[in-house]
Amino acid sequence: MQTVLETLFFQHNLGLVALAALICALSSFAGMSLLNHARKSTGSMQHVWLAVAAVSVGFGIWATHFVGMLSFAAGMPTGYEFGRTVLSLVIAIAIVGGGFWWAVAGTRRSDTALGGAIAGIGIAAMHYVGMSALRIGGDIAWDATLVSSSVILGITLGALALYVGSYRANLRWRMAGAGIMTLAICSMHFTGMGAAGLENCYPIVSASDATPENLAMGVAIASIMILLAALGALYLDLREQRRSVLENDRMRGLADAAVEGLLVCDAQSIVTVNASFLALVGLPGAKLDGQPLSRFFSLTTCATLADRPGVSIEADLAVGGHKTIPVEVILRQVDFGGRPHHAIAVRDLSARRLAEQHIRFLAHHDALTGLPNRASFSRHLDSEIAHATRQNQSFAVLCLDLDRFKEVNDLFGHPVGDVLLQRVAQALLKSLDADCIAARLGGDEFAVIVPDTGTPEKAGRVAEAILDGFRAANNESPESAAISASIGIALYPDNAIDAQHLMTHADTALYRAKHDGRGIYRYFEAEMGAKVRERRLLENDLRHAISRNQLRLVYQPQIDIKSGEVTGFEALVRWEHPVNGPIPPSDFIPIAEESGLILQIGEWVMRKACTDAASWKNQLSIAVNVSAVQMHNTGLPDMIMQTLSQTGLSPARLEIEITETALVRDMNRAIHTLRQIKAMGVRVAMDDFGTGYSSLANLRAFSFDKIKIDRSFIKSVDSNEQSAAIVRAVLGLGAGLNLPVVAEGIERIEELDFLRGETCTEAQGFLLSRPADIATFFAVTSGEVRALPASELPPRALKLVR
Repeated sequence: MQTVLETLFFQHNLGLVALAALICALSSFAGMSLLNHARKSTGSMQHVWLAVAAVSVGFGIWATHFVGMLSFAAGMPTGYEFGRTVLSLVIAIAIVGGGFWWAVAGTRRSDTALGGAIAGIGIAAMHYVGMSALRIGGDIAWDATLVSSSVILGITLGALALYVGSYRANLRWRMAGAGIMTLAICSMHFTGMGAAGLENCYPIVSASDATPENLAMGVAIASIMILLAALGALYLDLREQRRSVLENDRMRGLADAAVEGLLVCDAQSIVTVNASFLALVGLPGAKLDGQPLSRFFSLTTCATLADRPGVSIEADLAVGGHKTIPVEVILRQVDFGGRPHHAIAVRDLSARRLAEQHIRFLAHHDALTGLPNRASFSRHLDSEIAHATRQNQSFAVLCLDLDRFKEVNDLFGHPVGDVLLQRVAQALLKSLDADCIAARLGGDEFAVIVPDTGTPEKAGRVAEAILDGFRAANNESPESAAISASIGIALYPDNAIDAQHLMTHADTALYRAKHDGRGIYRYFEAEMGAKVRERRLLENDLRHAISRNQLRLVYQPQIDIKSGEVTGFEALVRWEHPVNGPIPPSDFIPIAEESGLILQIGEWVMRKACTDAASWKNQLSIAVNVSAVQMHNTGLPDMIMQTLSQTGLSPARLEIEITETALVRDMNRAIHTLRQIKAMGVRVAMDDFGTGYSSLANLRAFSFDKIKIDRSFIKSVDSNEQSAAIVRAVLGLGAGLNLPVVAEGIERIEELDFLRGETCTEAQGFLLSRPADIATFFAVTSGEVRALPASELPPRALKLVR
């Protein structure tokens, strides 16, 4: 170490030493920077930057050595052989460049250290070859220890320099690596210079032939220029790269903002992808660069994309394991990085496929219950007919219709009705065998195909199973609206051999089941057809009766039994059919209630009756019947109030008549509606008293204004003790409650005499007057008379007015 220091400080020009150190530090920093830049470059540019690093750093190391040699005072004139000096430069460039290449090409951290060791060997080789170019006489006495030390220092510190300098790409680590490299070059050089003993050497060149010291300045300047040029090129390239990176980041940002997945491929190799594609395949944050396109698409799809650029293709995208999702892909040619590439857009079709499946499902199924719809059922029925024909089999079609479903909607609302339909569908499926086909045709209509029945009894057993299933569903959910249905059965080929007639006959049998009591099933019978067709025609004509002015009102007077005075009229609707003539109310009123037409008819009757009554000079009361369906319609109070307001009739003159049936269906709702009506000043009468199930409870629940005894009790009251006892009890009840009692259906004078002998106050019936147009009673309504004129009374009723 003493020898090295003495050589450094006493045999060197310290100014030139400082210049050599500057060149060494600059070349070391340039080496670290170029090395890191080459590591980040790819392809041919990596080799270009390795060549730049080798030339500039190798020249810088050589220049450091040469300036250091020129600063050395050998004690005699010295010169340098040109060939060996150039050879030392070539060795520096080649071996240092090889070390850099090994450090960049290696895949392990140890490869970087090995590359540094190779560079250290290059430094030592360059130094000693350069020393051999020294022109002096005699032999240099080399200190083997110092020579070995110099080589070891060069190799060790060179390995450490590249390991540290490339550990991180930031400035701090590069400067640390450059410092260690500077130390490696300088320590190796000056140790090597200390190893050279020149005591036995003598000059062989004259002072004029010695290498001038000012050559060191020229070499230094040339070296520094080369290094600065290399660093300048590095700076420009880095600036361009940063701009390119920013541009790429901007383009990637735009690509990542796209909803569709995007891939850029070089032939069949993926170059880059956007975030949407990574999310689509379930690999967020993954690096797919260099992955084959076939990892995500089948080879057939890859080939089709290449053959059909610009054409949208539907394919399957692998998203992990064996799972795939449907996608739409399209390939276009793009310029990427200055070279043509393929850009592939990928759109997820999963949502669209689900929507298409849902649409297909809705096209064939009912959205509420999930059962096949009418169109699907028709296809199944046609298919079953064809199959049964080929196999010579029989099958049954069952038509189901829920009982009083409209009342459920009216009472509880449509959401409750929808839940009821879903419960029906579930109970229906539980009750049927797997080979049966159930469908919802619409509204509360369902149908079932029972294949290969063999005998009609099997269809009946299926119908019984369905009704039992409905009852079980009611027991499971007692708080919900009860399920009740009627079923009609038609058999193939016994009843019909085509779909239309089978459905018609099953529907006919269904109407018979409803007529016979509901909650039952009936087979189709030939004689049912005519009655059902007649009923349907009647319903169809009834729908147009109001608009065609076929309905009219007739009035039947209510008469005070004691005085014979008319106390009021009851309005009764009549239908004059243009073909069939008068249709009895007993025929068309039930049809109107079942079809819902009673609401329209009832409103017309109310408006017409109030309009007529408002025109009477005699302020008599007018009674209008309100059906159970109307009672459970929430709009009834508003309709009555609006009618009174528009017609100008006093509410005290209007009396509505309801039957006990309207109360039994939903007592609380009916009582609430009646209280609203009575609050207007309208009177409420109980019609057909005694024919319901809980008459006394009804009278206690609501304060009625009048009781009307049903005609079934009045008939033969004079000869039937049981009827007489019932009528006396009702009359006594009315007297006890201070309620007027009206007897309906008086047809015989003996019945009238009986009532006169009791506490009955009012009566009406054919004996007193048949219902007639209001003009018939003009004398009464105009106030000219209070009782019916004798000319208007039936002959048997003349006794009443005498």
